[in-house]
Amino acid sequence: MNDDLRIDHLVVAVRDLKMAIVDYQAHGFNVVHGGRHEHAPTQNALIVFADGSYIELIEWTAPAPNDRWYRVLSADGEGLVDFALRSADLPMLLMRVKGLGIAVEGPIAGSRVTPDGKQLRWQVGRPAFSELPFFCADITPRTLRVPEGDVRTHDNGAIGIGTVTVAVHDAAASLKDYRRLLCLASDSVCNLVTYSIKSLGVSVGIVTMRDSEIVLVSCQRAATTPAANRIRDVLKKRGPGAYAVTLRVLDAHDVITIGPNREIGVSIEFSHHPVSLAGKIYLTK
Repeated sequence: MNDDLRIDHLVVAVRDLKMAIVDYQAHGFNVVHGGRHEHAPTQNALIVFADGSYIELIEWTAPAPNDRWYRVLSADGEGLVDFALRSADLPMLLMRVKGLGIAVEGPIAGSRVTPDGKQLRWQVGRPAFSELPFFCADITPRTLRVPEGDVRTHDNGAIGIGTVTVAVHDAAASLKDYRRLLCLASDSVCNLVTYSIKSLGVSVGIVTMRDSEIVLVSCQRAATTPAANRIRDVLKKRGPGAYAVTLRVLDAHDVITIGPNREIGVSIEFSHHPVSLAGKIYLTK
């Protein structure tokens, strides 16, 4: 696996940024204003964790029908719409990915002006398929885009992203795409697992990355379990892509679950111990 790749951030589309900030604060998150983007009619707020990853809450200030995130928001409401992996050398990474026959667009320039007037710049690369993450690399110092200090401390104890769960049509096929996407060097070994869970009615592929993992889930044909129906519902309404997240928390904090139908629009489970696979796929509490 390309050693510099790690989960950078999650993207949560919201209709009203001010209200979203209030909702997330009510759940114990420390939320900071990010500012306005210069490359799109959007503005954001950030929930930054101790491990350097973060959740981006993003609002559109004007219609953007060509933007997939905006289309999902318009069609099915607020929620998790994407996630990004961080790369130290995006042009080189994209060249290697394209060499593997994976369709990807980029580098694409991005920029944002913070509330205090600072301009920060980055580049992204976007694979053609929404079940795959996009890539992000900073041009200006990352600390401008991802603030440090007390903003990374949260009353709910969250310290980092543990799991991103992704709904896909075929977990085994998507796992092969992730293998190609992430195992870029010939001597790399990805810690990848694929198996079927009959009791839940789903098939699962797991990609382990540093302290985080990506769980790919597809529903088994004819299965009518709650988990299978949940995946079907996500695929029908939002298309393939990330829909739930597990956050790592400090040991002293209680384990809680938010979602999948709360006002913040995304399923979140907090845990200071390993979460069951069922908990990652379908939050039942």
